[in-house]
Amino acid sequence: MELLRRDYLRGVGERLDNLRHAIVSLQIDPADGNALADLRAHLHKLAGTAGTYGFAQVTAVAREGERLCIEDLEAGGGVPRDHLERWGQVLEEVTEEFEATREATAHESAGTTSSPPEIDALVVDDDEEVRCQIVTLLEGEGMATRTADSCERALRAVAERMPDVLVVDVALPDGPGYEVVEHVRQQLGGDAPAILIVSGRTDFLDKVEAIRSGADGYFEKPIDPEMFLRRLQHLVERDRPEAAKVLAVEDDADHAAFVRMVLESAGFQVRICPDARRFEADLTAFAPDLVIMDLNLGDMSGTDLVRYIRQEEQHATLPIVYLTGEAHMQARIDSVRAGGDDYLVKPVVPGMLLATVASRIERARFLKSLLDRDGLTRLCTHASFMDAAKTAVARKARQPALQLALVLLDLDHFKSINDRFGHQTGDRVLVSLAAILRRRLRRSDTIGRYGGEEFGLVLEDLDAAEASRLVRRLLDEFSAIDHVAIGGEHFRAKFSAGISLLEPGVTLAQWIRQADDALYAAKAAGRNCVRLAPASANSQSNSHG
Repeated sequence: MELLRRDYLRGVGERLDNLRHAIVSLQIDPADGNALADLRAHLHKLAGTAGTYGFAQVTAVAREGERLCIEDLEAGGGVPRDHLERWGQVLEEVTEEFEATREATAHESAGTTSSPPEIDALVVDDDEEVRCQIVTLLEGEGMATRTADSCERALRAVAERMPDVLVVDVALPDGPGYEVVEHVRQQLGGDAPAILIVSGRTDFLDKVEAIRSGADGYFEKPIDPEMFLRRLQHLVERDRPEAAKVLAVEDDADHAAFVRMVLESAGFQVRICPDARRFEADLTAFAPDLVIMDLNLGDMSGTDLVRYIRQEEQHATLPIVYLTGEAHMQARIDSVRAGGDDYLVKPVVPGMLLATVASRIERARFLKSLLDRDGLTRLCTHASFMDAAKTAVARKARQPALQLALVLLDLDHFKSINDRFGHQTGDRVLVSLAAILRRRLRRSDTIGRYGGEEFGLVLEDLDAAEASRLVRRLLDEFSAIDHVAIGGEHFRAKFSAGISLLEPGVTLAQWIRQADDALYAAKAAGRNCVRLAPASANSQSNSHG
């Protein structure tokens, strides 16, 4: 902020020259409408930016001068002599204020910026050599590490502070490591850490069992450092919320710098649109989460741009915050009618700007999450699941070695469950299956309600055998649930599943068709089973595509 304040002071001379030139033009010709309009524009910008950088008196004086300009513009016929004299006094007062501040701050040092917080990693292993190896890898990635050599010490470390990353061996002196994983997942906030299991005993816990315990990945000792870090980085980056993007439409460079500094210091991505004629291109290319709009943009009005935004269906819920020097009530009324969500008057303190932007984006994201989640099961809707599957296909195109499996699950004889026990009981069966899927799959996997009684999964980092084994264990767990109908009758439900591994060159439509064909094969085989699409189906699909 201090650096921006100094930059602003260095540019003050040009602003004062603009004011002086407009006043001199009016002294020569009091009826010069263009000079009066220029003076009003310069005073308006000065009132907005000066207060932003701490010059409250300059803002007050400039606003008084702007008020006189508005009176004369509305009256027409030139400006009175006392107004000319007052504008001269405004110029003198503003100049004195800036000069005094410039001298007082000439030798002040610039402020410092704080570094982002470190990622806290807990490494649990009783083998000191392996523990040191993992710590070295994590600290090389800039993480702060803690260590434990037993379940007991690991649980105490978790109670002290929930880690961002947990790496745990399965064979600890006082118990299996997966109990630590299950304990973490049951705690408040325990769904957040990225958890990797390591083991030198392949018969003790395989990858599928690691997933069922709540881990995000499984590595056999000796650990491959490159694969280990690649998987961990993917989990950390995936869990880290994407920085919200703010598009600020602002033609005043000083105020644009202030907006950028305040928002970027809080982690927002900021793009400045200094020319309203570029707005449409910036809106499309940047795809912001929020727009900050000035009202006076040269030949264009901010309210006109907001009306344009609201005409487009995809921008109907885009938050729009006005940040302007227009303080009168009519401007506020017009902004609301145009579709604005909030109205801030320059100068605005950084805290108010941050609070307004953050709260509006948080609310918009919350509403979007409601739209992207099925109301009954709280899983992804069909549309959001398809978006995730489309993204998975794009990732496969960039990383051919990436393993991705699509699973389609369909409850067996679900219509008869609804007919016999009622739709309310049927809904409870759907919720119970959704709960198992959420509990037993990783955060890196995508789970959606594909439609009706059908569910979809996109599983990462599993080969054909592992994916089939995992889905069979899900089927065993679900089919063992004792459901109770409203009338007290007990029953059990089952599902059929089809799995297709994504091969290079396969489109989303082909991938879905392969999984659907495998699901149909499971139904034809008597239901209550899992079928894997043959690998040859991919090449056949491509030949017909």
